[in-house]
Amino acid sequence: MMKFNKVALTVSSLLVSSGVFAHGYLTEPLSRDYMCQKGINTQCGNAQYEPQSVGESPKGYPKANLPPEGLLVSGNGPSKYIGVKLNEQTSDRWAKNKMHAGENTFSWHFTAVHATQNWKYYITKQDWDPNMPLTRASFESEPFCQVDGKETVPPVNITHTCQVPERSGYQVIYANWEISNTGNTFYKVIDAEFEDAAPSEWNKSIGYISPKLTLKAGDSVKTRVFGPDERPELSTTLAINSDSEGDINVWSKALATKINAEQPELHAGLKNNKGEVNPVEGMNTLYTRSGSGLTRVEIELDTQQQELPTMTVSGLEKNYTIVNGMAPVSINVTTTGSMVVNAKLFDASQTLVGFGSKLIEDVTDKIELEATHMKAGKHRLVVVGITKDQKTLQQSFDIQLNENTGGADYQYTYPDRLKQYAGGTRVLQPKNGKVYECNKGPTSGWCTIYSTGANQYEPGVGGFWQDAWSETGTTR
Repeated sequence: MMKFNKVALTVSSLLVSSGVFAHGYLTEPLSRDYMCQKGINTQCGNAQYEPQSVGESPKGYPKANLPPEGLLVSGNGPSKYIGVKLNEQTSDRWAKNKMHAGENTFSWHFTAVHATQNWKYYITKQDWDPNMPLTRASFESEPFCQVDGKETVPPVNITHTCQVPERSGYQVIYANWEISNTGNTFYKVIDAEFEDAAPSEWNKSIGYISPKLTLKAGDSVKTRVFGPDERPELSTTLAINSDSEGDINVWSKALATKINAEQPELHAGLKNNKGEVNPVEGMNTLYTRSGSGLTRVEIELDTQQQELPTMTVSGLEKNYTIVNGMAPVSINVTTTGSMVVNAKLFDASQTLVGFGSKLIEDVTDKIELEATHMKAGKHRLVVVGITKDQKTLQQSFDIQLNENTGGADYQYTYPDRLKQYAGGTRVLQPKNGKVYECNKGPTSGWCTIYSTGANQYEPGVGGFWQDAWSETGTTR
């Protein structure tokens, strides 16, 4: 049985209100989701935009179904769709952090903090199968490191020092951040490469071939090698002679193969348990020898192909209730590329009654429409994205605004002034026109927990709203 190790903490002094729902990821070593945001891991789905939301799930690991087998990475909470692609598992699917047994540090960054019960770190068994989905059987049953959160709110950045067990080759560390006063834990995965059981001359990783773009005939891709200044004589160029050669899995392996043939100081591919580095389709790690003086490798594409900008709109309801002449219409917009996004709301007479705008670049952001003197009826929301080169993307949506028909009193329209909610606070839920009262007692703090990616306590909407709220009627 593995034993817990004492840990040392390095903390910053900045504290954030516990009224915000928890989100975060590991910055050192990099968690799988954070590698997606940095572009090291590819084909990650929504995780590349919201790594902080990946892995939210009811607490309980290693108990069965908390989270369920096959969903250890994404979790099965309200935001499970964000990390669903990260449940994929093969030996060559994910980039790896170079690690060693013994003392290691684990650094977290929290985009929103919460009172914490503990952090726990588990590691795969030496003989686990990296080409099977992650399950409880993949991991040791006891954490190799545990940190007491003391049910206090941690700083935005925190580092734990842990003793990592002896391992070799590719291993996975399963980091659990358990919240103290909710039923949730955030589960994070770290892909690690340990010193090999079989010695390898290629013992220093200095970059990745992470193919993101399909190339066309006439394109080319090359390496730029630094150590620390650029070393042009170590560059390798691969010409794409046909569209079939431009497939992301084809050109990445072809480039790795050519590097291995041309460059005696570099090797690209997947390292096996014999210490050999062999080119593979998809992501390849770039290695050099200790003492080579080489520090990094960058991949440069020479292509006429452009990654087309995209715009995705979410978070829009079909019905809104007008309160004091206003309806709280807002949307979430996700873009690839940089663009100005304008949201315009028109009534049935084509009069502009609401407007919002933001510059959004490769992230998901919220746009709230500023509007007054709204009237009930059918409305159309037009969302237009304008890129730097003046390309436009447009989407339109029909929504219905409804008058406040009378009913219960309320103090706020949800989620306005969220941090002021306490036991007995009454709010109007504009999505259904109903009024809810925050439950009094130890669960009243849950009424202040809300974000667009984690709305399980949102009154009348979230999966666990009745734990925090009670319905009192419709508005009057």
